[in-house]
Amino acid sequence: MGAAGIDHARLMRVSGDRIEVAARHGTPQQQLVARRLIEDAGAWRIWEGEHARLMRKVASAARGPGQTHALKSASFALVERKSLFEYLGYRRLRGGARRRALTMFYGARAYTDAMIAEHGNFIRAACSHLCSNHIGTVVMLDGAFQEPMSRYEELFREYFRAFCDVSLGERDDVESLRALLPYLKHQVTALRRDILAMPRTLPDLLREAEIRRPTGDTVRMPRPR
Repeated sequence: MGAAGIDHARLMRVSGDRIEVAARHGTPQQQLVARRLIEDAGAWRIWEGEHARLMRKVASAARGPGQTHALKSASFALVERKSLFEYLGYRRLRGGARRRALTMFYGARAYTDAMIAEHGNFIRAACSHLCSNHIGTVVMLDGAFQEPMSRYEELFREYFRAFCDVSLGERDDVESLRALLPYLKHQVTALRRDILAMPRTLPDLLREAEIRRPTGDTVRMPRPR
């Protein structure tokens, strides 16, 4: 039944290794966020503290299904944490629209400070999400961290974009989109519930094996001290 009783030290060790592999062999997006984290000692320390707290909740959960459930919950939270920055990039908001979007989540905080904080939050959340999916797939051997979790991320992204579009009033079809919001939210909630209750299925490890395959120019990237 996968890994039972995975301790905190192993969760952190696997996470650090996953970031290093992503920086070398991940998708362009994965390489970008992983290298941003590795190359900034201050960002690494903040991420390590945040990620350690997430992994501690997983490690302290009941063995087996309890740890898997805790990791799924952490993954959901990470999807939500990185959604605002993704939305800003997707809509390419500028000027007043971007300021209004940040104000929705940061209140009266200075625009520049909010933008810097949100960028850092995205990098750290994206890296932790990468680690949680890897741990769920390769360490816990649960296929829910592949297609079902990808579907959840896609569905939540659709809901979050619609929510922000309605709140900002940037689209001509705001009223029809507003009517759609409860349905999108219901879909997200239902899928989340289903994933949490989903029985374990063996994952497809072919892709994971491929990105971890050593190449002729592979070197170990130094982690910040």
